[in-house]
Amino acid sequence: MESPRTNKTLSASERKRMRDRKAQKTAREKRGLRIKALEDRVTYCERHHGANWVQHMMAAMDNLQRENQMLRDRQERLRVLFSSWEQDESTPQPIRGDVTSIRIDPSSVAPAPAKALSIQQPLSIRGINRDGVSSQGFPSSHSNLASPPCPGETAPESIPAWCLTPINEFGRISPPLPATCPWLAHPDQIAACPSLPCPLDLLHGTRRNFLADKISQALRVRAIRDPERLASGWLIYVFSKWLVTPNLAAFSHIPPFLRPILLQIQRGHPAALDLLVFPQIRANLIQNWDKYDFKEVFDYMACCQKVRWPWGEDILERDGEDNLRIRREFFDVFTRESGWGLTPEFMEKYPGLSLPRIGWDA
Repeated sequence: MESPRTNKTLSASERKRMRDRKAQKTAREKRGLRIKALEDRVTYCERHHGANWVQHMMAAMDNLQRENQMLRDRQERLRVLFSSWEQDESTPQPIRGDVTSIRIDPSSVAPAPAKALSIQQPLSIRGINRDGVSSQGFPSSHSNLASPPCPGETAPESIPAWCLTPINEFGRISPPLPATCPWLAHPDQIAACPSLPCPLDLLHGTRRNFLADKISQALRVRAIRDPERLASGWLIYVFSKWLVTPNLAAFSHIPPFLRPILLQIQRGHPAALDLLVFPQIRANLIQNWDKYDFKEVFDYMACCQKVRWPWGEDILERDGEDNLRIRREFFDVFTRESGWGLTPEFMEKYPGLSLPRIGWDA
């Protein structure tokens, strides 16, 4: 610091030069601090976002735009569908059954392709003909189950059922419902999964199939037998794949009894209700789900819902290449509604939901 005596001996020009030097020094220090802050920010971005983080953000935006377009298309299809119902109130609409029974006024929708595929064909397995005779053997855990394309039929007056996904928006309630299908929050990862799961992935989990692993984790916390775990996991898998990527191929894997009924595309409801194997129970719960303890109903259902499969019978078998696959007889049982039943405990607890005909005897 300069003393008053020194300042008095300096000329005005010298004092000005000293002030300029101080100002330049201060500016250099500020510039250095600013450069250091920018360097730290660049280092942080490279460490946490990688060199291509901008490309990742653009890809995520593209995915969101595609999903928004799918939602807009679905909204338009539903608008046309509901308008047709209002115009034809005199025709009774079914409460139960597959939505393939809905008939639409041809003038209210765009004409369907001449080679529209039928959506009323029963679920089948690759290599198994209409008589149930296998020509290629049952697919193994390394060659997934698959369904052949449905025969071509002209259906110009029907909206394809595969494009009518359930309405899973039901408003805000307190307390909030538990996340019974948390994997549905990751549609991109589900879309990348195989069209059908391997049985061992559903039973024991896997790092190769996101959807199968999440379903396996959810089912392993339940006190259920392996037959119910494998059967329920397979049905949940194929339904979730179609829900995220709705198309005819994915829809054809869903057994007829698990396909959405009319109420599921008319009325908002929790997504977990779509996974119940009994259509009548789905309808009853969709109409009155807010009157029940949601978590308690599903806890009871997990314990009381049984596959009609003999105790101790194998559910897997080996193919010609020594790979494990779902046993064909077991597959034929759990892909039919008659192959499932409920124990008396559930029917006694919820008599308004269940039907006597679906009882199960151990």
